[in-house]
Amino acid sequence: MLWLLLLVPVARAQTANDVAFMRSQPLGCFSRGYHFTQYIPNTNINTTSLKLCQEHCQYVPGCAKFTYKAFYGECWFADANAVEAPTGSSYLIMGYKTCSQQDMQMPGRCRTETPGNGFPGQTAQASDLAWPGGKQPSNLECWPKEWDGAPAPCKEVSVLDDTKNGWPGKCSGLVEIPHVNGTECGENCRQQSTCQSWQNTVYYSCWQGLGKDCFVRSNFVPREAQRLQHGSVRVLKDLTGMQIVGLWKGFDNSEGFFENSADAVLFCKHMCYSDVRCQYWTYAPNFGCWLEDAAQEYSPPYPLTLDAARRDTDYAKDCVAGEYIQHFCADAVQQRLTDNLPKLTDCAERGYRYEPPSMFLSPRTVEPNWESCKSRCEMTLFCEHFVYWPDGGCHTSGSDSRRVVAENFEVISGPINCVTTTISPAESWVQAVTTASPVGMDQPGVAGAGAGVAGAGAVAGVGIGVAGAHAPAETAHMAEIQIPLHGLEVGQLSAPEKHLLEGRYAAAIAQTLDIPITEVKEGPDSNALDSQVRLTPMAGGAALTAWTLNMPLTSSDTSQLAAKLKTPALVENLKVATTQATLPASALPGLNVEVGEPEVGSREHPLKPFKEEPGFWSQWWPLLLAVAIAACIAGFMFMHYQANQSDKYSSVSKKDKRLVMDGRGVSQDSEMMLKDFGTESSQGSYQPSYQQSSMPPPPPPAYSGGYSGSTGMPTPMPYRSQPGYNYA
Repeated sequence: MLWLLLLVPVARAQTANDVAFMRSQPLGCFSRGYHFTQYIPNTNINTTSLKLCQEHCQYVPGCAKFTYKAFYGECWFADANAVEAPTGSSYLIMGYKTCSQQDMQMPGRCRTETPGNGFPGQTAQASDLAWPGGKQPSNLECWPKEWDGAPAPCKEVSVLDDTKNGWPGKCSGLVEIPHVNGTECGENCRQQSTCQSWQNTVYYSCWQGLGKDCFVRSNFVPREAQRLQHGSVRVLKDLTGMQIVGLWKGFDNSEGFFENSADAVLFCKHMCYSDVRCQYWTYAPNFGCWLEDAAQEYSPPYPLTLDAARRDTDYAKDCVAGEYIQHFCADAVQQRLTDNLPKLTDCAERGYRYEPPSMFLSPRTVEPNWESCKSRCEMTLFCEHFVYWPDGGCHTSGSDSRRVVAENFEVISGPINCVTTTISPAESWVQAVTTASPVGMDQPGVAGAGAGVAGAGAVAGVGIGVAGAHAPAETAHMAEIQIPLHGLEVGQLSAPEKHLLEGRYAAAIAQTLDIPITEVKEGPDSNALDSQVRLTPMAGGAALTAWTLNMPLTSSDTSQLAAKLKTPALVENLKVATTQATLPASALPGLNVEVGEPEVGSREHPLKPFKEEPGFWSQWWPLLLAVAIAACIAGFMFMHYQANQSDKYSSVSKKDKRLVMDGRGVSQDSEMMLKDFGTESSQGSYQPSYQQSSMPPPPPPAYSGGYSGSTGMPTPMPYRSQPGYNYA
């Protein structure tokens, strides 16, 4: 039961803010499922978000990369020489100091470095020292990755082998891709950087994979097939005359297909070049082609040492070609998945699905249409996306899923939280630029939008209009709060000082509105942390901007919230927050901050549309089912225990009765036991029960003693216990 109770917090450890923040950044800035082999000592901290972890890295000396452990809230910092490595945990996120091209630049081992003569070495340390940078690159370290750690697509795709050019293409070991027609198999393979080759059969079925023994296969001829190379390849070392331990066999020449070794070497090299996860390949005429296959259970060790790179074996002596290579995709040809498929609505589109396909305890169901599938997702706890297949299958996935191209164009998918209405430019917000503006300059609202907010344009640099078109009654609204702070020079604050001051101002606004501090946001369309506001410079001071849910939530009228802000309490709370921040003198040239009149506007909530909450049973049925099963098991075990105890007491009672009947003794409750075998007469003497019946009495027991001289009655022998008799 404990693991079920812990499941919910573990599943939500990867917050939606972290996922949204990763997705919003440039490709390759963050990768989930990776960590670094070494960290800067004594610098790790505990924090609450991925963004904060990245910000702290900018102030740690020598920090160029970091790892954020989402479930534990730990942040570990690494230098530029740290090597990334895959890990089995999806709650580890690797990231760079900033997401700029300069800070995300690949290390030298991914661009120009090659190993020296000492590679591979006797030990792992010796192998690393043979590289100019002191580290051997790890597998896929130099390939761009999506935020979820998957190898990113690369626009640079070239054809290595083609049936149109004489390549047999009869590969075995491929995997059939369901719902993909064979005529579209090639294009589907080009979009997946991990797809090495594709095959269209006579039945127009699509098969993809590394493929082995592609030259001789009886009774099989594909319609068409190709082997592709994604990105570019850099040769790091010639492996001729070596045997690399951990490789797998791709093919041999046992069928006599190759007339010379040069052709076999070329096809062997193409096999490794087609797999972005392959680093080593070798060819020996008497042994065949051997290469690294990431799909297998083992591979060459990292770093590579002489224990796995042998020169004294029969294979090594027969090896005529081989390479240690590195796959990379140039910055100019990196790409994300293209969004070129038409949408059905704002909440549904064709040709895409989500990976992983289903959440825990949320199996595939059959629904009549995609609308029903979406409704099922809306009523399921933690569901963020739905996928509806042509056969009626409905899958639901959470916030940790990623959008990928589906195997069938007819697949319909989408998020459950989406805005289905479009706001025209005339109805959108018009916000004045918070830079130098003359004091008292009018900042009117949008034409046709109704009256501006009370006091609009009276404050320097701040002007907000209110959208006049009212949204539907079931639409949530956010309120934008802007407060001028005269005499505060934001440009004189360092980043940590500014961050601390924003947090204090957020607490001051929350205290004034009497709401939790987590309800004060930086912006409705940002991925920043909760409980933060934004300070921007303006003429004569700074503009303080914050967002929160409107009061009431379904109304665009901000008068209720504005009335709470336009009180002396707000001025006092903001001044106290400024004093507690202990700002440098250069940030307060007048030694004081003057708080201007706040202005409030509203807009539709773009993050979470107002909707009916899911029912109790739809949210908690997995946990309730587990509790019911556990209760049934506990009840069965209790009943079984009670039955065993009843049998034990019953056997003891029968044993006591046998003791009385055999004349060996009586139990402690002798009176009750005697009543079971006889009754008392009216004179109070005991009368055996057989005297009250018509049955003859039993014969007297045989006595071995003598007779009494006075009475002539036999003298009873003293009772002796039988051997082995147990009184208990």
